[in-house]
Amino acid sequence: MKRRIWAAVMAAVLCLTLTGCLFRSPEELYRPPEKSAGYEQLNLAIRQVRDSLASEYGVTAEDASITSGDNTATIQLQDLDGDGNRESAVVFLRVSGVENPLKILVFTQVREEEYALAGIVEGEGSAIYSIEYSQLNGQGRKELVVTWQISAGAYQLGVYTLDELPPAALVQVQNSAGDQSAVSQVNLAGVAASELLLTWCSVAADGSNAARLMDMDQDTRTELAVVRLDSSGVNSYVELYGWEDGALVSLASTPLSRGVTQLNSVRVNYLSGQPQPPALYITSTLVSGVSAIDVVAWLDRELETLTLDDTGVSRELLQGYTEVSPTDINDDYVMELPAPNPLPTYGESGSTDFWLIDWCQYDEHGHRNHVLTTYHNVTDGWYLEIPESWRSQITISRNDQVTGQREVIFSRWRGEDQEPEPFLSIYRLSSSRADRVESSGWFLLREEENVIYAARFRGDWDCGLDEQELRDRFKTIQTSWYYD
Repeated sequence: MKRRIWAAVMAAVLCLTLTGCLFRSPEELYRPPEKSAGYEQLNLAIRQVRDSLASEYGVTAEDASITSGDNTATIQLQDLDGDGNRESAVVFLRVSGVENPLKILVFTQVREEEYALAGIVEGEGSAIYSIEYSQLNGQGRKELVVTWQISAGAYQLGVYTLDELPPAALVQVQNSAGDQSAVSQVNLAGVAASELLLTWCSVAADGSNAARLMDMDQDTRTELAVVRLDSSGVNSYVELYGWEDGALVSLASTPLSRGVTQLNSVRVNYLSGQPQPPALYITSTLVSGVSAIDVVAWLDRELETLTLDDTGVSRELLQGYTEVSPTDINDDYVMELPAPNPLPTYGESGSTDFWLIDWCQYDEHGHRNHVLTTYHNVTDGWYLEIPESWRSQITISRNDQVTGQREVIFSRWRGEDQEPEPFLSIYRLSSSRADRVESSGWFLLREEENVIYAARFRGDWDCGLDEQELRDRFKTIQTSWYYD
């Protein structure tokens, strides 16, 4: 026994010795990690360009922020040449008081830890709204797709390429003597990126960009779909740009619903069918206050809005209930559209806030197909897939009178003159009330951090589900799909 204890002590001492922790001073232990040589070289390159801009304009170059999208860091490492290595660093600056104050600098790693200026994109406006990187012309480096915020509510979309800049245009950031502390002036001429497209665009109310990159025609080359909102509500539309005959040109356009006054969201997903064609799902607010969903796809070499009726308005309208939005509700990689239907109510205590949601898909022929029906409880963070046999036979109410417990009651509807018959209750409780589930004879549906979901069957009506089938139909609302 003593030998085992002695061996354990020696092993611990050896571990401390090997890591070096035992012989380091407190100052060494809390010292920040040293920055890599590559970081120092990149920082030197950025500082060199900042000084050159200050010398040219007489104004200090400040960091510029990106307000939306997936790429919002002030320094972004990117693989622009598609070789799997993030060899490029993209930096965003602002020089106040000049014609094009916003500067996007692209640095390329020319040797192991050395960076050179490879290109500059300049734009006007008050801010950079978003930036994306995509191969649009089918060759060379990825293009930069930039949304410039010109002023409040006004945006321009620009597409820029570095392909026309020869390698000789790269400007070394280290002098011939290798002195990293010496910062010489950089000649910024000859490194301007070529502008392929500059056009106006809109931005959605949820903060998403209304310009979307996607292979709309499925030719393996990325296209650019631009959504434009007409403030008069008469002529809002989507325009598709693609690479043809050596240029980025307009391929087609299609209208959105008439009467659109606000663009709410723009999402990219697919239609049903084989193969699954890509599509845009655009949610807007009409002048009447109703939400409309337009589905736009590329069919027979034309851009088409599949959901428009004969009056030029979408058949997919959200009226009275707007807490749900298009989403892939059944995880089949096809977007479903919600159609809320109010449930019947009984007596003065009845509420019109309870709805069943019919979810449908569109195929490439514009056919609308029902997929499933749900009840969504957004307040409590869950939803239930409703059996087809329940349709036209249920109503819903809730009871929040018990502290720390929320109850939703499903009842069999027996007509306006008869009180509904409860057959199922679903509960949301704080984890501190876990004992309530067992003591009340309920069964557990799902347990998450600080939250417990439970249920119980009640009454005499056979609803057609057992405990396991109810668990299979019960889902929690995940932020990742609900708000994307």
